[in-house]
Amino acid sequence: SNSLLATDARVRLAAQLARYFTAILLVAMFVGTHLPSSAVPGFSIGDKLIHYSAYLALTVSALTSWELSAGVLRPAHFFVVWLAGTLYGAFDEITQTPFGRSCDGLDWLADIAGIVSGIVLYQLLRGFFFRWRGSIVSA
Repeated sequence: SNSLLATDARVRLAAQLARYFTAILLVAMFVGTHLPSSAVPGFSIGDKLIHYSAYLALTVSALTSWELSAGVLRPAHFFVVWLAGTLYGAFDEITQTPFGRSCDGLDWLADIAGIVSGIVLYQLLRGFFFRWRGSIVSA
C-alpha cells in the first residue's frame, strides 16, 4: 500500500540522515583531535567532558543509523559498537602525537565512559523509538 511505501521511504531517509550525521561527527572528531593544540597539556575537566559528550553522541548516532538500516539490534551489535568505539578512541589518542598533541589515557577513559553511557541511553530510549516507528508503520 502507499502508506507502507511512504513509511519505508521515511525510515530509509531517517537511516540515511543518521548515517550522514555519524560520518560527519566522526570526521569532525578526528579533525578536531588532530589539529595542533595551543593548550598546555594537563588534566582538564572541560576536555574530558568534550571527549565524553562526543563519544556519547557518536555512539547514539551509530546505533540509531544501524538499527534504522538493519532492524532490531541484538547484544552482539552493542558489543561491536562498544569495541569499535573503544579501539577508535585508542587509535585517536595514539595518532595525535605527530600533531603536537598528547596521548592521554584519561581522555581515552572519558571516550569509553561516553560510549558506555551512549549504549545505556540508547537502550533507555529505544522503547520510545520503536513506538514512534510503529506509529509511522500504522499510519
